[in-house]
This record gives sequence, C-alpha cells and structure tokens, in this order.
Amino acid sequence: MINKKFKSMDFIIKKLILILITMSFLDYFKNVNPNLQILASDSTGININFGDSIQVKGNIKNLKDRKEMYEKEIINKIKQGRSVEEKMGKAFYGVRSFFEDDFCKEIGQFSIIGTVAYPTWCNRDDGPFSIFRNPNSVVIIPLTLELNSGFKVNLIDTLKDGLKADDIGVIRGHKHNPQTLAGPNFKFGQDQLFGIINDKQNLMKLYEISEVGIYRNKQFDKFFERNSSYDLAIDLINKKGQMYGGVSFGKNKKNCANHSKNCLINSIHLLEYHYQKDSPEIINDKNWGYLTGKLFPPHSLIEDYGSLKKIFLSRNFYLIIDINENQLSEISRVNVRKINYE
Repeated sequence: MINKKFKSMDFIIKKLILILITMSFLDYFKNVNPNLQILASDSTGININFGDSIQVKGNIKNLKDRKEMYEKEIINKIKQGRSVEEKMGKAFYGVRSFFEDDFCKEIGQFSIIGTVAYPTWCNRDDGPFSIFRNPNSVVIIPLTLELNSGFKVNLIDTLKDGLKADDIGVIRGHKHNPQTLAGPNFKFGQDQLFGIINDKQNLMKLYEISEVGIYRNKQFDKFFERNSSYDLAIDLINKKGQMYGGVSFGKNKKNCANHSKNCLINSIHLLEYHYQKDSPEIINDKNWGYLTGKLFPPHSLIEDYGSLKKIFLSRNFYLIIDINENQLSEISRVNVRKINYE
C-alpha cells in the first residue's frame, strides 16, 4: 500500500517537471531570442508595386494593336479574298481532248509508288475524270487561286517589321503537328506559328509571332473561325452576254445564292491538283460535291490549326463543268468572280 502511494507521488512529480520544462522552452523563443521574426505579417494586407497603371494600359494596347495588325493586314485580307486573284488556263472540251494533250502523254495513266500502280489524272477508266456524266461535252478548265504580288511583298514586311516575327526557317512538307514545331518557350493560346506554303515545291517557310492571341473579341473570333468569308462564283454566260447559270462555292457549302434561275449545283466541281504524278482520291461530299482535297472551303488559301496557321501562295484546280451538248451550245464564256459579304 505504501509502495503504491510512493509510485503515485513519483508520477505526479514527473508530470510537474515536464510542464515546467515545456514552459521554459516556449519562454526561450519569446524572451531569450527577441530578434526572431515570424514569417507572416500581423497586417491584413500588403502593397505590391506593379508599376505605373499608364504603362500597363500601354502594354495591353500594344498587344491589341499587334493582334489587329495580324488579323487585318494578313488574315482578313486573304479570308475576304481581297488579296487573292484567279487565273484560268486553256479549256478542254470533252475528256478525250484532255487525255490526248501532251500533259497526259508525259505522265501516263499510272503512277508507280513502290510496287503499286495508282491511277493518275490521265487514267481513262479509274482516274478522277471517269466520274463525268457527259464525257463528250464536259468542260475542263485549269484554275489557279493565288496571292497577288503586292500582298506577298507587303506580307514579309508586315511579319518582320510590324509583328517582329522570328524567322524559324524552311521545312519540307506542311502537314506537321504544331506540338512538334513549337519551341520550349512557345506559349499556346498566345503565340502563333505562321507558315507560308509553296505547294508546288512542297516547302513551308515558318515564322513564330509572339503575343498575338491574348486580346480576344468573341464577335471578331467567330468571324475568323472560318478559313474563308467570300463566295467563289462560277458564272456561265450565254451567247447574248447574259447569265445562263452557275454555282457558288460559299463559306460552308456549295450554293445557289447567286444563280437561283439556273443553278448547276450538281454539274460544277472544283478538283484540286497538286503535282504531275499525283494520284488523287475522289471524295463525294454532301456539302461540296466531288472533291480531291480535304481543306474546306475548297477555294480557301488558309488552313487554320489554332496555334499553327498556314497560308498557301497558290492552289491549283481543275474547274469541271459537266453539262450536256445542248447546254454547251448555249455557252460562250465562263467567268470566275469573288463575292464578299463583309
């Protein structure tokens, strides 16, 4: 019984000693080391100097100016067709005249890739021109859409002097993932990779433009989501100089808006031509009819991948007018014109 009391007293003494040691330990931080500073201030706020507000507003304005210069002086002019011109070549009447041309004699009916033979433009049975309903009276017109010379000269000046774009260099091909082209300091959503494509040589000159994606205007962006904002109208003119009929390649489909009296929506096609030994695949699209390319609208010179935006110096097509002999006898001329709604 006495031993139990001594043990109990011993336990209480140890507890008291522990409490005294703990209090002394805390007093050491409060009194013995008065120069010790806590990490957080007792104040409820702290002033941070971000510089002059006028300077900040100036920086924002500069970003807006750069964005507007990029859109208005480059992108907008191409999308609206103001910097694009059309050139038409010698027309072929009937597929036979095309197949007998020196062009077809040079490239033949097949393109050999490895050990496989693919039909070329000049293949009578399986090539793109085998789809015509009126092979004897179809009209085939080479058509080139290209950037005009004045715009091309100003384009380089705008990139280098106006936008201070970095010249990355020339690369082969243009079907690249933006992730593989962007450098380590590239800011997606703010910076822009900008490619100028020479489709004939299969080359792309690449630039990087910094800080052109910060300023965003929803109405402005909605317009520029499209690769083109104009219609490419194909007009067939009769022997009296009057409109006979035609069709328009619009912003999102082929349409009859400008040819309501005689719309030839199923008879006029735009087939893109890349190079001599190209073996094109024919696509029958519900909005565009027959195509050999996958860029929409088919007459656009812009291909937009967000952080990578590409423009073509030119694109080449065969304009197909698949009409019967009676219709052909009414026609004296074919015109191509741009209709801008902006």
